[in-house]
Amino acid sequence: MTIGVFGLKASGKTTIFSLLTGLSVDPATRRRDGATAIAPVHDARLTELAGIFRPKKTTRAGLTFTDMPGFDSEADPGEKTRVMQAILNADALLCVVRAFVEPSVPWPVNGETPARQFDAIRTELLLRDLGVVESRLERITWTEQKHHRLSDDERREHEVLTGVRERLEAEQFVSRQQLPPTDARLIGSLNLFTAKPVIIAVNTDEEQLGRGAYPDRDYIRRQGEANGFADIELSGRIEAEISQLDAADRRAFLEAYGLSESGIERLSRIVYRHVGLISFLTVGEDEVRAWTIRLNTRARDAAGAIHTRLAKTFVRAEVIPYDSFMTVGDMKLARARGLVRLAGRDEIVQDGDIFHVRAGG
Repeated sequence: MTIGVFGLKASGKTTIFSLLTGLSVDPATRRRDGATAIAPVHDARLTELAGIFRPKKTTRAGLTFTDMPGFDSEADPGEKTRVMQAILNADALLCVVRAFVEPSVPWPVNGETPARQFDAIRTELLLRDLGVVESRLERITWTEQKHHRLSDDERREHEVLTGVRERLEAEQFVSRQQLPPTDARLIGSLNLFTAKPVIIAVNTDEEQLGRGAYPDRDYIRRQGEANGFADIELSGRIEAEISQLDAADRRAFLEAYGLSESGIERLSRIVYRHVGLISFLTVGEDEVRAWTIRLNTRARDAAGAIHTRLAKTFVRAEVIPYDSFMTVGDMKLARARGLVRLAGRDEIVQDGDIFHVRAGG
């Protein structure tokens, strides 16, 4: 799962990327195809379980992020195309919008307000996808004119894409459209940006974060909700300060802002959830670990996430929800009280399930 970090210049998106992944990026030397690194998904459940099992290591789930150079709305078409191509294969987009005020850092070109940046990003995605859909429709029309007929699949594709074009022309994201699985696969083959999950991260300053407001906040939240975007507000500058503190000072710093966790921790979890991922957990003296699977994954396939051999030899899984386990805090006691159940191969795994595979030979 790869998340493309996208936004206008001077939005602070590279700061957000570096805080998420721990990778320091110099914009002056960054490769044209972007910087890529894995960010841990913060999960308080792992901390609690590690305190009980005292494992040799604790392994968090992770997401891959790619940070692209920023662009401005007046960039030439070739520059915009290069940026778009670099994040084309991303599974989701993290779009950073600048709200913070800093006289020493100029605002993005034609992006002097959060609303203008939001609209510029949204417009670029819509226009790119509209061009892709129109090109495909033109190709189908050319095929019909040449051969005087279309296959059933081509007729269906033309019908579906005509509807998608109308939606894009109305400035609506494809991700909000409910499509049958076959039509969704057809759309997926075009790799449309507007069909991907989108998360808006608004980069505020200390004063804005303290009062929970920034210019255009209502507009961005309203438009985000209408388009099915997730959103979060955080301050890259404050997050950078937090990252340098020890645990005690960090806790005190967060409490001063009425927060229980950092914005970066919240952001990683919001992205994880919005792209349709969950974690199941394995525990023991060697390792406590979160494993990433998609929502509605069956037990046998979850076992395969641990090792492909386990999917082939899967018999049953011992399962206990995290919350149920924490009521007793001991696996033997949980079994004695009947809190651990056996799950068959087709049972759907839930987020936070503590999972132990029983496999055959």
